[in-house]
Amino acid sequence: MNCSGQFRIIEALITVILVIGSMTIAINIQRIPSSWIIYSRRELDDMAFNLLDEISVPTISNILSNQTGKWESDISLLLGTLLPKTVYFNMTIYEFTPINESTIVMKMLNRFAITNLPGNFVRDIYESGSAIYIFTSSNGRIYMLVLTLIRVKG
Repeated sequence: MNCSGQFRIIEALITVILVIGSMTIAINIQRIPSSWIIYSRRELDDMAFNLLDEISVPTISNILSNQTGKWESDISLLLGTLLPKTVYFNMTIYEFTPINESTIVMKMLNRFAITNLPGNFVRDIYESGSAIYIFTSSNGRIYMLVLTLIRVKG
């Protein structure tokens, strides 16, 4: 009886098992990260403040000083472009107007919601962070930007 043929079959089976095992291990080691990045509240707070700090003076000040009929949608488009797609936002802009030495009126400027949140989304909110940024524009007006960033379940 020829044993060398049997050893070749056993050798081929062991090789197949080793190749499949090494491929399985390689796939698990090189797992592709999920496109859903999870942000903690602290990260959302930092992201909101950094975004407001970067865009407030040059961009938002320019949009607010040249208010066209659709300035809210311009800011919404700007935020939607700069933020990751997995993070939702809501922004409110206030203007402070001094009446006399002891009185300042705070008025909400945006007539429409500056947000990318769908209508009944409140029950799906998992984590939120916000930042408040106050600045004076070049024409002397004082604005307060309130940006809330939201991460949802799933």
